[in-house]
Amino acid sequence: MIAPATAVGINPALNRSKRFSKDQVPYSQKALTQDLLRVRNAWNECQAHRERDAIYGFLTAVFDLVMWWKAQDREISRAHWALKLKRLDVLHAHEPFGAIILATAARQKVHNRTRSKWARVLRYAAQYKPAGEPLAGFVQRSGGINACAARFTCCFGRRRQTAR
Repeated sequence: MIAPATAVGINPALNRSKRFSKDQVPYSQKALTQDLLRVRNAWNECQAHRERDAIYGFLTAVFDLVMWWKAQDREISRAHWALKLKRLDVLHAHEPFGAIILATAARQKVHNRTRSKWARVLRYAAQYKPAGEPLAGFVQRSGGINACAARFTCCFGRRRQTAR
């Protein structure tokens, strides 16, 4: 009798990652556009509410998207693709959090220093935030946005790229 994997043409000798990549649903340009639109909507919602903590909704949307891509080991390539889709400079693609902030937030409202600070906060959270804790709670518990950005700079430096 033929094993089921062999019957459908899958070589059982292939390692798991090669089999898994064949079974993945492709990530289309439409899917990327929808993901960026969801983050952009979070930005618009944040701007509509002038509350002090409104920015956490936007940062959470950016964080969740990039961490989802990171789980698939695609954060750099998809950040690059997002910038190309928005016709932006792809030099920022090596740092996916900053790239997604650049692609989704209003550039006239978010200056380079602010984008850099938010990206450092998200990179710090990616390293130290417990899985079940909301981003806003983690950042506030860690002293706020400025404190998290400073901790990241102290621990990793500004120029260090994320692990690939």
